[in-house]
Amino acid sequence: ITGLTTAIALRKLPNVDVQIYERATELRELGQAIALNPNGLRTLEKLGLDNILSDELGYRCPSGIPQTLRHWQTNEVVGQEKHTAHVEEKHKMTRFFRPYLQEALLEYLPRDIIHLNKRVVDVHIKGDKGVDVEFADATTIHADLLVGADGIHSSVRGFFVPDFELKWSGLIAYRSAFDVRLLDNVKDLPEDTTQWWSSNNGILTTRMGRGKYGIVAFRSVNPSTSSHLLDRNHWDEITDTAILREMFAEYNPVVKDIVAVAPHVRTYPNFYGGFLDTYHFAGRVVLIGDAAHSHGGALAANASLGMDDAYCLYLSFLEQMSPAGTLELDSEKLKQVLSLYEAVRRPHCGRVLKVAHAMYDGNNQRLWGGGDVETDEQLREKLRTRPYAEWIHEYDVEAAFKKTREDM
Repeated sequence: ITGLTTAIALRKLPNVDVQIYERATELRELGQAIALNPNGLRTLEKLGLDNILSDELGYRCPSGIPQTLRHWQTNEVVGQEKHTAHVEEKHKMTRFFRPYLQEALLEYLPRDIIHLNKRVVDVHIKGDKGVDVEFADATTIHADLLVGADGIHSSVRGFFVPDFELKWSGLIAYRSAFDVRLLDNVKDLPEDTTQWWSSNNGILTTRMGRGKYGIVAFRSVNPSTSSHLLDRNHWDEITDTAILREMFAEYNPVVKDIVAVAPHVRTYPNFYGGFLDTYHFAGRVVLIGDAAHSHGGALAANASLGMDDAYCLYLSFLEQMSPAGTLELDSEKLKQVLSLYEAVRRPHCGRVLKVAHAMYDGNNQRLWGGGDVETDEQLREKLRTRPYAEWIHEYDVEAAFKKTREDM
């Protein structure tokens, strides 16, 4: 998603040739539910991708809020997240079926710039002469700039930060997406996106655009003693639907009825990474999205952060536009572009990453640190006072860009 958005943004620049290299052998419709926050939706609108903001493609809660928090056993509403007053309706948090979102982004790109089965095996920076990228199929391409938008397990990042480590948070997500009509007989099915939480586990259920429904269940285990679970819970791997019925056997009947109809389930162990000292290397390689800030699935912020990365990189290039409306970038000007991009994005994304680390550490300390077991009263208070991170979800990347540019 981040890579496609970046390609769309950079193709708006004059005399810039953008090519996409994808390791997959085909453009398959992969993924489950994905959320876009007001910041990401505003960025898409600025890029002219208006069809993605339509009510047909995505789903917004009828009540106008991001989501409702309910007690796992009683089903009573304990808390609600709320947008700030200035968020327009079309920018309110929206849930998509990821393959449909990918398909919508691809409509803005010619297919002949997308090259499949291109697994990166080496990157050579040639100083003022650009960068060479070698692929497993024995081909090599030469470019002025390599944008690493290859996700949390970024190969591009690995060539420049070989000691970068991903850690397991102790969370395993179980996801399913299916036709919402399978839930026609579920009594009291919420219209709004809803999370139910106990002290150990939780589940998010949501409608999506085009008649889809999504489930994301969260299982917490001790990462220090349960690493063996990673041997049989791989990323995007099909598992038995019985796992959901077992996890939520004691939950409210509404939850049990929802998980009972899930026709398939896939596993997603949650990993996160540390802090990078820089997002760009020798003025020829730049990282965006999860490749730059690997905060895992916390806060449902990944996709929107990546979109803001893409737009910020685009704005940074615009700063070098000539009076004639062209881009003539030598190596020094390209470094200035990347430095400006990093100056805007790394402080903000670093702050998000710090919050994610604190969330994972706090959850593990609460569950496995040997302290008192969380009471029902404490659980309710936690859900009631759960903050809506408007500084993340409603972040204005364009305003931040202008301020940083002025400060520099």
